[in-house]
Amino acid sequence: MNSNKRSRGRPVGTGLDDGPTLKKVADMIVANPSLRPTTAIRRALDKPEPSNIRRLQVKWKAGKAEYMAEAQARRAAASTPARRVSAPYSPRRGRNIVEAHRKMQEALGPGFRAAQEMMNSPGMRAAQEAARRYQESPAMRAIEEFRNSPTMRAIEELQNSPTMRAMRELQDSPMMRAAREMEKVQRLLKGGF
Repeated sequence: MNSNKRSRGRPVGTGLDDGPTLKKVADMIVANPSLRPTTAIRRALDKPEPSNIRRLQVKWKAGKAEYMAEAQARRAAASTPARRVSAPYSPRRGRNIVEAHRKMQEALGPGFRAAQEMMNSPGMRAAQEAARRYQESPAMRAIEEFRNSPTMRAIEELQNSPTMRAMRELQDSPMMRAAREMEKVQRLLKGGF
C-alpha cells in the first residue's frame, strides 16, 4: 500500500512565513485601533494581490490574539523619547536647528566677525553716543514738545477738517487746472515766463 496518497480537494496553503507581515499588521492596528485588519493588510503588503490578502486574512483570524498581545507588548516596551510639554518642537529638530545655526556661523564667520568688530569699534561707539546725546538734547526735546503741543494738534485737526479737504479738492478740480493753464498762456503772451 502506498502511504504517499494525494488528498482530495483544494491543496493545503503554502508554507510561506507570513509572521513578519502579520506582526506589521498588528503593530498598525495597535497604533491606530480604528484601522480594520484588511486595510492594515493592504498597507503592509507591497503589492496587495487578492490571493495574498485572503491568505493573510485566514492566518490573521487564526492568530489574531497572539499577534495583538505581542504588538501591545512591543509598543509598551518601546522607549518613547522624553518630550517637554512646553517644547515647540522635538529634540531631534532642536538638534538640527542648532547644527544649522553652527554651520551658518562657520560659513559667515569671517564676515560676521568683521561686522561685529566694526560695530564695536571706538568710532562707531562714539557715533552712537553722539546720536543718543542728540536725541536727548534740549533742542530735540523742545521739538518733540512742540509736536505734542495743543497748537500742533489744532493745526492737524484743521488740516483734516472737511473745510480744508473741500479746499484741496477745489484746487485739484479740472476747473482750477484750466484756470492755471489759462494764466500760463496769458503770461507767455505778455512775454513773461
